Amino acid sequence: MAGSFDVVVVGGGPGGYVAALRAAQLGASTAIVEKDRLGGTCLVRGCIPTKALLQSSELYTLAKGGAPFGVVADNIAFDWAAAQKRKGAVVDQLVKGVEGLLKAGGVTVVRGAGKLVGGGAIEVAGERLQAKDIVIATGSAVSRIPLTGAELTIDSDAILELKEVPARLAVIGGGVVGMEFAAMFAALGSKVTVLEMLPQILPMVEADVVNAYVKHLSGLGAEIHISSKVAEVAKSGRALQVRFSTGGEGGAVDADQVLLAVGRSPYTEGLGAEAAGVKLERGRVVVDDHLRTSAPGVWGIGDVIGGIMLAHVASYEGICAVENIAGHARIPDYHAAPNCVYTDPEIAHVGLGEKEAKERGIEVKIGRFPFAAAGRALTLGQTEGFVKVVADAPTGRILGVHIVGPRATDLIAEATLAVQNGLTLDQLDLTMHAHPTLPEAIMEAALAAQGRAIHIANRRIQPPTTAAVSNPSPTAATLPLHNRERQMVAPVKPTAPPGAAAITAKKLELKKENRDFLLGIHRTMQLIRRFEERAQEQYTKAKIGGYCHLNIGEEATVVGAILPLKLTDYIFTSYREHGHAIARGIDPKAVMAELFGKETGTSHGRGGSMHMFDAKLRFMGGYGIVGGHLPLAAGGAAAIKYRQEKDVVECLFGDGATNIGAFHESLNFSKVFDLPVLWLCVNNRYGMGTPVEKASAVADIYKKACAYDMESIQIDGMNLREVMLRTSEIVEKTRKDSVPRFIESLCYRFRGHSVVDPDKYRSAEDKEKYRKADPIVAFEHELEKSRLADEEYFKSVRQEIDAEVRDIIEYADQSPDPNPDDLYKYTYAGEWADRPELRADRV
Repeated sequence: MAGSFDVVVVGGGPGGYVAALRAAQLGASTAIVEKDRLGGTCLVRGCIPTKALLQSSELYTLAKGGAPFGVVADNIAFDWAAAQKRKGAVVDQLVKGVEGLLKAGGVTVVRGAGKLVGGGAIEVAGERLQAKDIVIATGSAVSRIPLTGAELTIDSDAILELKEVPARLAVIGGGVVGMEFAAMFAALGSKVTVLEMLPQILPMVEADVVNAYVKHLSGLGAEIHISSKVAEVAKSGRALQVRFSTGGEGGAVDADQVLLAVGRSPYTEGLGAEAAGVKLERGRVVVDDHLRTSAPGVWGIGDVIGGIMLAHVASYEGICAVENIAGHARIPDYHAAPNCVYTDPEIAHVGLGEKEAKERGIEVKIGRFPFAAAGRALTLGQTEGFVKVVADAPTGRILGVHIVGPRATDLIAEATLAVQNGLTLDQLDLTMHAHPTLPEAIMEAALAAQGRAIHIANRRIQPPTTAAVSNPSPTAATLPLHNRERQMVAPVKPTAPPGAAAITAKKLELKKENRDFLLGIHRTMQLIRRFEERAQEQYTKAKIGGYCHLNIGEEATVVGAILPLKLTDYIFTSYREHGHAIARGIDPKAVMAELFGKETGTSHGRGGSMHMFDAKLRFMGGYGIVGGHLPLAAGGAAAIKYRQEKDVVECLFGDGATNIGAFHESLNFSKVFDLPVLWLCVNNRYGMGTPVEKASAVADIYKKACAYDMESIQIDGMNLREVMLRTSEIVEKTRKDSVPRFIESLCYRFRGHSVVDPDKYRSAEDKEKYRKADPIVAFEHELEKSRLADEEYFKSVRQEIDAEVRDIIEYADQSPDPNPDDLYKYTYAGEWADRPELRADRV
C-alpha cells in the first residue's frame, strides 16, 4: 500500500501504536508498519502472556492454601494446557482491541517489515510510503551470549509455548524476566535453580527488598546462586546440565529445561537505519533530549533507543515524540519511571533508593511499614513484605518508594504520582486513605519516616542519615594529609586527627592508632583513581579538549610522594597532574572544571588539561613541553635559597623527560648551586610507544643523577608506605642541608601515554602482571590483613567516591565558560579575583 502521510510509525508495539494513536488525535494523517501481530513483544510474547500465566499460578497457590479460609478441595491440580489456552485468549482479545483502536482512530495499518530508504521514505513489501516524520519503534529482541551449549537453552519466547511444566528448571540470569519465570514455575512445583553472575539478583532493586523476596522463593525449594559464572550447558542423559563456577569453585545443576534470560537488545535488523542517516551506537538508535535522531524528520522511541526498556516508558516516549512533531516541545522526564516485577510477592519501586540517595550525598529520612501490620493484607492472607519510603530530610519531599508484597505493582501508582509531583511526607499522610486497603501501608510508611506511624511502634528518630561524603572543598575531607596544619577525615567510620608529627616508619605501621591516618590515605588514592577514570569518560564525550594524561596505576607514587610535603613547600609537576593536584589538596571540582575549560577551574579555564595552578597551595602544574617545568623548578629552588627559607621544591616528571637537555641542565644547575630541590622521576617504564630500556641508554634512571654527584635512590612506586617513608626521609634531608636529591619511583601506569594513545605496544602479559600489583588493591590487602578495614568498608568508600565524582562532573559541566578575551592573559595571576585591573575590560 503506497501513500503519503504526515507520520509513519515503524513498529506496532506499546510505543508504536500509542504514538500512532496520539498522532492521529493531533490531526496527523498516520500509518503504522508492523510485520507481526499488533501489540508487539509486550502484548504477544512478553508482559501480557507472562502475567496471564502468573495469575494462573497465583490462583493455584491460593487454592492449595484455601483450607484456613474455609475453601476445602481435594486433589487440586494445575492444568497447564488450560492455562495456556486462557493466555492465548487474553492475548487475542487485546490484539483485536489494538486493531480496533487504530481503525477507530483513522490510523492506516501496513503489514510487513519497514525499511528506511532516506528522504522520508519507507519501503514495505515492495511498496513505498512517504512521510513528513517517521517514528522508529522497532523495540528489542532477546539477547544472546556466547555460551557453549546455548542452542540447548530456551528463551523467554519459547518458554511461553512449553507443552508441560518442567520438573526441573534452571534459569541463567537473575533479572526481571528470569525471576518472573522462576517465581511462576516454582509455584507450580518445578525445582528451580537461578544462576546470576552479579552479587545480587534483580540488581536494580534495593537489597532489603530483594532479601524479602529471596526468603519466599527459597521457601518454595528454589535455589539461587549469585556471583556465579555459567561455563556451559551440556546434555546429560535425557536431560541437561548447567556447569558453573562460584568464587572459583565449580558446580553443576541438572535440569529438564534451561531458560537463558540475559536481557534484551535494541532491534534494528533490516531497518536500514544507518544508510538513511540514523546514527546507531552499539545497536541502539541515538536520540537527543526531544527523541530526534540524527536524520531530519526521524524520531526514535522505546526499547530501540536503549535507556529504560519498559513498555510503559515506550508508550510515554511515543506520546512525547509525536507531541514534539506537532511542535509542543516536550522533553521526557524519567525521574519517576516505575518498575514492576511480577514475582510472588510482587516487587515495585519508583524514584531514588535509600542507597542511591545516600551515595548522592542526600540527607534522607526512611520510613518502613510491614504488611504484617496492615489489616487488608491480613484479610488477604498475604502479609509478606513491606513498604519503604525515602524522603529528603530537610524538606520531606518524597524521593522514592519501594514495595515488596501483595499487589505492589498496583500500589506503585500512588507512589509514582507522589514522586512525579514532588509531594512531601506531610502531603501524603494528610491524604485520606480508605480502610481497610493496601495503600494504607504507604501512608503508614510516610508517617514512620517522621516517627509518627500509628499501627507499628515508632523507632526513636535519629539525626538524618547522609553519605559520609562532604562537598570537596579546601576545608573539607579532601584536604591532603600534609604534616602541617591539615588532616584527612576517613569516611564511614569515626575518625581522629592524625597528629602533626612528620611521617615516620612508626606512623605508617599497620596499627589501630594509625587507622584513621591510613584510611584517609586510602580514600585519597581511591578518589584520584575514580576521578581519572571518569575524566577519561568525559574526554571521550568531548567535554575535555586537547589531551588528557592520566595517573591510573600510579596512585601510590602520586599520593606517597606529595603527602610528606609541608604546605609551604612547592610542587612543580608535568601535564599528568590531575592526581597530583588532588593529593596536594586542590578542590577536585576546580580540577575537573579546569579540564572542562571553565571559569571556576584552577586556572580559570585557561590551562585546560595541560596546566593546573594554585598559588596558595604552591602548586605549579603541567607545562605543555615535555620536561619544560624542570628549569622552572630549579628557578623556584634558587628563589628559596636566595630568601634563605627552609622550604623544599619537589619536581615530579616522567621517564620521557630524562632524555632531553632541560633534564640534564636542571640537575646540573641544582647541584652546582646546592638548591633545595627533590627531583622525583615517576618511571612507569613506558613512554609513548617505547619501553624505557629502548629509549634510554641508562634504563635505571636514578643512575643518571649519580653523574652529577647527587644522592639518588630507586624505590618501589607501587608500595604506598615505602614511597611515603623514603620520600619523607629525602625531603627532610633536603630541607636541612639545602642539597638536591633524586628519587626514581618505579611504577606502572594502567593507561597509555594519553587517552588517545591506543596502548598497543605493551603486551597483554605485561599489563596483566602489573595489574595484579595494583597499588590500591595491594594497600587494601594490607589494611584488611591488619584488621583495620574490611571489604564492606572498601565498598562503602567506593560508593561514596562514585557519588562525589558525579557531583564533581556536574559542577564542572554547569560552571560558566570564561571570558574569551581573558584566555591568553595572566595565567599565573593568583590574585585574579582581587585584581580587577587584570580583567579584559580594564586592559
